[in-house]
Amino acid sequence: MSLMAHKKSLLVLGGIIIIGGIAFTVKANSHATKTAAVQKINLYESTNLTSLDTSKITDGVSSAQLSQVDEGLYRLNKNSQPVNALATKTTITNHGKTYTIDLHHNGRWSNGQKVTAQDFVYSWKRTLNPKTKSEFTYLFTNIKNADAIAAGKKSANSLGVKATGKYQLTITLSKPAAYFKKLLANTTFYPLNKTAVQKYGTKYGTTASKTVYNGPFIVTGWTGTNDSWTLKKNPTYRAKNVVKLKSISYQVIKSGTTAYNLYQANKLDMVTLTGEQNVQNKANTALKTLPAGRVGFIQYNQKDKTAANRDLRTAISLAINRKQLVNKVLENGSVAAKSFGVSNMLKNPKTGTDFVTDAKVKNTVDYNLTEAKKLLATAKKQLHRSQLTLTITCADDDTSHQAAEFIQGQLTSHLSGVKVNVRAMPFTSMLTKVSQGDFQLNLTSWGIDFADPAQVLTILTTHSNSNMGHYTNKTYDQALAKADGSDAMNTTARYQDLVKAAKTAMQDQAVTPLYEGRSHILVKSHLKGVVYNQFSGDMNFRTAYVK
Repeated sequence: MSLMAHKKSLLVLGGIIIIGGIAFTVKANSHATKTAAVQKINLYESTNLTSLDTSKITDGVSSAQLSQVDEGLYRLNKNSQPVNALATKTTITNHGKTYTIDLHHNGRWSNGQKVTAQDFVYSWKRTLNPKTKSEFTYLFTNIKNADAIAAGKKSANSLGVKATGKYQLTITLSKPAAYFKKLLANTTFYPLNKTAVQKYGTKYGTTASKTVYNGPFIVTGWTGTNDSWTLKKNPTYRAKNVVKLKSISYQVIKSGTTAYNLYQANKLDMVTLTGEQNVQNKANTALKTLPAGRVGFIQYNQKDKTAANRDLRTAISLAINRKQLVNKVLENGSVAAKSFGVSNMLKNPKTGTDFVTDAKVKNTVDYNLTEAKKLLATAKKQLHRSQLTLTITCADDDTSHQAAEFIQGQLTSHLSGVKVNVRAMPFTSMLTKVSQGDFQLNLTSWGIDFADPAQVLTILTTHSNSNMGHYTNKTYDQALAKADGSDAMNTTARYQDLVKAAKTAMQDQAVTPLYEGRSHILVKSHLKGVVYNQFSGDMNFRTAYVK
């Protein structure tokens, strides 16, 4: 994905406190008596809901809301693996390029109409229509003719998706994709009810009343501009018996301090911690640590003579104490990176070992001052310089700036003859500077759309729009090409291709991985049944209940 085209996916260090731009708070009504708990909870968001139109959503809050009120072919379980939602059976043929998916016959929209295969065809064609201006058309790239349709070069009717029966969908890919079912769990691939979209036109999804739903809940009370709304149990949902909550009330609370104080006063039952709150609650039994599907790193401008020196880049990596960074600076549950990726993306098909462990290369993402000093000495000789000046470009939010200053301190104190400047600026300005090549070192992070190493490794391929540092290595490119080409449907071979690519990048120190993003939340003990995704930290309240 492009760093410029998808701002949600590239957030600065400070952004890792909030998952997908969302903060959560819950209030449950429990009683000391044996009376059954009232199945109502209150949550909060840090920003406003902006859309419920699957083709037009651009922010994390809206996507998270849509995931509670609509349903696609699959949903992701706690292990970020796809399980059937509207799909009942999936048959993969044609060497991994054809997916035939049978649907439940009892899916129903809140306007009373049935959910059919044609609803998916209509939705996907609408999203790819250039007039829709969706920011997520790149997710369809594996489907036959999708890119050409999005570019306005082919008709939507040529898209590789057909309703081959009222309740059967057939998808044709341009090439096999081992992660395709995971991809289809994304809200971008949800169906749309054509009758409702045509009824409301451009107003569809702009208010609660101008939207129809096929999932566990429906939205009420959202006018399109207000700061509160309610999710109510959907009486027409096909699996309504698994839904225990009667309602979820939301309000927008932008202050983390306000939310925390309400939690402390027992008026809220779930809160995302910020700043010093993380330190204060380290021993709290209500504490949960959620992953963010995000890796923080330093990227280097390979067109800058100094930053292009591999030994210098590796010396920089080995001079940074990542444990101090995550424990003393970030203080939000983030963990030190092992490689360029995050935990729970993929497991070794033979041993079950996590990908980032298999992809680790000794003395590339470690804290080793002895080796760092040796490499620095070599780099100085290669550059014919005894003194080096480096500049770190970063965003100007407090957390990013503090992290950059920590790295500045690590390098200047551990590497003799190295001076480091920090250039902080507004996030959008940083994006512009980096995309123009106006940087030497850039402190940033990457949000991974779904659990697969290729989602992060791809940004370092030679021709990737997201490869702002202009790293290039034929071995790296070839390994990734095989992973999503000739080896796409061979689980073991593909895994080894991905490991090879990751190790190549670390041996080159293409980027310097720093941390795996996490966040801390506090949850009252009587809220049960919430599904927490162990890769992204996303929460699903479909089976949640108050005990």
